[in-house]
Amino acid sequence: MNKNKTPICALIYAQNCEHIKFSGEGTIDGNYTKFILPNQKTASHLKFYKYPRPMTLYFENCVDTTLEDIEIKQAPFWTIHLVGCVNTVITKIKIHNEMRMPNTDGIDVDRSKNTLIQNCEIITGDDGICLKCTEETAKYGNCENLNVTDCYIESQSSAIKFGSSSFGDFENCKFERLDIRGSNRGLAFQLRDPGSAINIVFKDIKIETQRFTEKWWGSGEPIFITLLPRTENTDLSGQRLENIKFEDIEFLSDNSIFIYTEQAKMLDNIVFANLKATFRDAKLERTTFDLRPCNGKATIQCRFQAIVSNSLNYVARDLKVNFVEKSI
Repeated sequence: MNKNKTPICALIYAQNCEHIKFSGEGTIDGNYTKFILPNQKTASHLKFYKYPRPMTLYFENCVDTTLEDIEIKQAPFWTIHLVGCVNTVITKIKIHNEMRMPNTDGIDVDRSKNTLIQNCEIITGDDGICLKCTEETAKYGNCENLNVTDCYIESQSSAIKFGSSSFGDFENCKFERLDIRGSNRGLAFQLRDPGSAINIVFKDIKIETQRFTEKWWGSGEPIFITLLPRTENTDLSGQRLENIKFEDIEFLSDNSIFIYTEQAKMLDNIVFANLKATFRDAKLERTTFDLRPCNGKATIQCRFQAIVSNSLNYVARDLKVNFVEKSI
């Protein structure tokens, strides 16, 4: 049970285990339709019965876990949740969830270390791969050494997201050769608690984003970098985004790259190298960004440009920009 006294429940649950392996050609069906309200055939964001909704696979404090060659579909809540796990391999997994279902994260990597995710296909309503440091799991330390390669992701939220639960640090993570399609955000840092992100690399990634309804956090940003307080009592003293590199990124988007922090000193060595940006609307003069969740206003309007930032503490090298008519 977490700090809010919501019980943790899952279809498959493992705690304090070693050498677990799920493999084969089987399918795990989360049967999400049993958890939603009736008569929602045309709804863009489904309403559901009160919590808890079960996770599909939950692993806590497990060592040497392998998930391979299985399909997981129709999850009612987070699909795979790793909490404080060490040496996890997730390979050739297919996650196919209802795109209108909220909170159906594909893979949540929560304060886990040495995690490899490769050759996976993730199609889901909420975040595709989400790194977390949840408040109630502090005993497991930081989230470190995640490698994600050769994956296909579709999401009505963020394809890759750091946060928003960021009560610890994210360190030494690499994302390479990803294909992101039909997502509300591509690569996102949504840090809202006293945690930092350090030594993160994104390389050789194709992104296609679009805006969805306001029920989903995001405004079609291909890259979204924010470090903001969740509440008026959130202390971000000493927190930072440091050594973050985006290299060989190509995207088609409805919106700009967005960088926003309370203070410029929170950013250090943010580098964009060899970016090819195509924007759908050649006539767009102003644009809106979604800051949720945070203390203060939920959205901000800015003049449209390739990179919108309230800080000069970043470097963009070889940025190619193309504007096209929205109709294509």
